[in-house]
Amino acid sequence: MCGLAHYFEAEGFATVLVGFVREHIEAYRPPRALWLDFPMGRPLGKPNDPAYQLRVMRAAFALLEVPSGPVLEDFPDVIPVRDGRMGYALPPELVLASEDIGDVDQRLAMVETEIADLRSAYDAAVAARGRTTVGASGLAVTELANYIAAFVRGEKPRSPRKGVPPIPLLKLVVEDLQAYYTEARTQRDGIDDFELVGQWFWEETQAGQLLLCLEAVSLESDDRVLRQIVDMSLITPRFWSEGPLPGSSGSGW
Repeated sequence: MCGLAHYFEAEGFATVLVGFVREHIEAYRPPRALWLDFPMGRPLGKPNDPAYQLRVMRAAFALLEVPSGPVLEDFPDVIPVRDGRMGYALPPELVLASEDIGDVDQRLAMVETEIADLRSAYDAAVAARGRTTVGASGLAVTELANYIAAFVRGEKPRSPRKGVPPIPLLKLVVEDLQAYYTEARTQRDGIDDFELVGQWFWEETQAGQLLLCLEAVSLESDDRVLRQIVDMSLITPRFWSEGPLPGSSGSGW
């Protein structure tokens, strides 16, 4: 994004960037940047707090009054990162082996039941917020688990989206599934602790178990791209494990 800011500025468009990694901002020197001492993934700060989010946006837009840069300012608030982590990270011991996967169709049926049970909470979340982050994959919610289960079976299903190969689509499908559960749970129980939601999703839901099965199969796959997206923690959030999982190349862990 820092690089894009320079390109836009060269074409006459004023830009302002908000970022979490100060070292990157200082290295790339975008024209205007606001540094946020927030957990990664929370660019506007506190969830479900429009007044606070407006403060962040106003602080960022105020930098547009600076005629030229580079200028880097710090947002005054700090949102602590728990235990040195940017968010929920799977415990290293929470790993499934391929021989522990069991009956994939049975797992799929349990996930589909969960999805149906969360539907009213998800619909309420969309109605209350007027938006949803579900939909990047282009698949219906009822199709998400089945697409993932195909990979767990060792298949590579045909992508229903033109121009998007099956494995890149898989990443978007996983994101949609997690977003569906997150939006439903935060609405249903009125919580905004995303570490707590992460713990619930990955350690207590059947959907989390299905994705752990996907991780196990992917690490043993002959498909380099599939192994790579797992190595890069794009399927399961293993950002802070002490070493690579068995079968992993070790990159991105």
